[in-house]
Amino acid sequence: MGLTGLAAVAVGALLVAGFTERGIGVVAKDADLPVAMIVQASELPFDQKLPKSPDGQRVRFEGGWALTSGHEGFGGFSGLLIDDKNKILLAISDKGDWWQTPFDARRFVPPTAGIMRGYAAGTTADKKDLDAESLIKFDGGYLVSFEQDHRLEFVAEVGGGGVASPLAAIDFSGVSMNSGMEAIARLADGRLLAFSERGRNGSGQLKAWLVSSISVQDLWFKPPANFAPTDAATLPNGDVLVLLRYFSAIDGVAIKVHRIKADDIAAGSVLAGKEILHLTPEFTVDNMEGLDVVALDDDTVRLVMISDDNFNSIQRTLLMMFDYDYR
Repeated sequence: MGLTGLAAVAVGALLVAGFTERGIGVVAKDADLPVAMIVQASELPFDQKLPKSPDGQRVRFEGGWALTSGHEGFGGFSGLLIDDKNKILLAISDKGDWWQTPFDARRFVPPTAGIMRGYAAGTTADKKDLDAESLIKFDGGYLVSFEQDHRLEFVAEVGGGGVASPLAAIDFSGVSMNSGMEAIARLADGRLLAFSERGRNGSGQLKAWLVSSISVQDLWFKPPANFAPTDAATLPNGDVLVLLRYFSAIDGVAIKVHRIKADDIAAGSVLAGKEILHLTPEFTVDNMEGLDVVALDDDTVRLVMISDDNFNSIQRTLLMMFDYDYR
């Protein structure tokens, strides 16, 4: 779920200072999908040195861009997937639209083109039915998590119709419309780890689920105060990274990334993880909601993040890359 309404306006106003100028395109009204598009990319300034992470390992900013397009459907991206083998970036928006573009996460080359495709999820175009939040590879296709109408769908191909996932169904009783599966990751053993965004209990814990083809097991995630999970990705060794967002109308937007050890992920457990990255509002940052990981070698991964601009002209679609020596 993105920041909306007055909150989004406040965020945009706080984040304008220090950004490079964006390209401006002509909005293509009522264009049918799929449609090819041009993307304008302005390199992000990032002169500040990242702080050393608490566990002694280091994260380095490798580059990023502010992205715009003339197509009115571009933006609102909450789910991100990097297909490193085929050099493709996939992102899915709060309106259920896909953006597909050539992308090599190993090189600092901005995406300057792409195709927008609609999500074939029935006949309705109501946002509550198409509010996609996270995207992962799954058995030759993709799993997409939705909130408002909470569900997991399996999609065989980009732009294709979604069907109920082959995993066991999660019971969302008591989960509010905007508190569903904001972040999902596939574990090394094939199970799904899913995080809710809101609804802390009296101990400050959020509901999470371990999902297989035959069962759903409950567990909990305790994020830092005022931070909420927005996406997750699995490291090559099976540990899980969780992207977390903070928002204040006074202070602005911040993010953290926490690392959860694979051995700690078990039914009934309370997960917290260890912080590896913290970008305060003084850094270049926005409403970061999409995360994926690409292995560069045996010791280093590249984190790729994308922000959800909520289709708000004073927010931005940022695509950012960080290298993490995770061994």
